[in-house]
Order: sequence, then C-alpha cells, then structure tokens
Amino acid sequence: MALSDLVDTVLLVDASENMLEVAEAKISQMRLTNARALYSDFTHDTPDLKADIALMSLVLLHIPDTKKILQELFEVLPIGGQLMIVDFDKNDTISHPTVHNGFSHDEQRKSLTDVGFTFIDMKTFHHGQRIFMNQDASMFIANCFK
Repeated sequence: MALSDLVDTVLLVDASENMLEVAEAKISQMRLTNARALYSDFTHDTPDLKADIALMSLVLLHIPDTKKILQELFEVLPIGGQLMIVDFDKNDTISHPTVHNGFSHDEQRKSLTDVGFTFIDMKTFHHGQRIFMNQDASMFIANCFK
C-alpha cells in the first residue's frame, strides 16, 4: 500500500477471504482511490488480468506447485513486465507438511529462468530471530523481468 502513490492502479489479489478483508480495511482506512482487492486463487484458475508489475510477499512458501504460479504470473505480465518476490531463504530447521521451508537462490533462479524470466537479481536482505515458524531465518528479494 505504501507504493500506491507511485503507480496508477493497485490490485491486491489473494486466495484468503480474511486477507482480503484486511486489505479492504487498509484501502478504506488509507482512503486509497486507486486500489482494490480481488479474490483469486492462481493455483486453480488465473483471472484474465494484466499487470506491469507483480509483487508477491511471503506467498510462495504456501504454494505446493511454485512453478505453476510463476508461469501464471509470467502470463499476466507484458514483455518487459516485472515480478518481485519476497520470501524466506531455504532453512533446513523448518519442517511443515504444507509449507515450504524456504527457497535456495539457485533453485529459485532456475525456476524463474525455466518459466522465461530474465535479468534475475536475487539477494538476502534481512536476517531475523524467530521470524519463520518461530525459528531464526533470513529473507530474500528477487527481481526479474519478462
């Protein structure tokens, strides 16, 4: 939401009704006129959307088939479109039946390249205590283009 004054339109997409309610409350509270929330689950059906920039923050770790969602986002972007991902670095101390334990930069870079993304820049930007399932962890940001 903090970036909403830098773009014409902000579309917040989530598969969680609870998260959409939070987003809509923030949109209202901040009196944003260029933002809206949309329910969609890209793992099942991608809405007919187009975006110049897509930002995913702490999403991939919840998606069983990460390559599929990256492919769906690739299709949403025009040539030159930008995808930014914020998520956790691979953390072998994390074990959960439905959540990835983070991502290695090499594996993530390969997945992005396989889908068709180029100019991939990825770096760890934060280390924190007890931030990932109550474990110390680090986070990365990836930036790439179609």
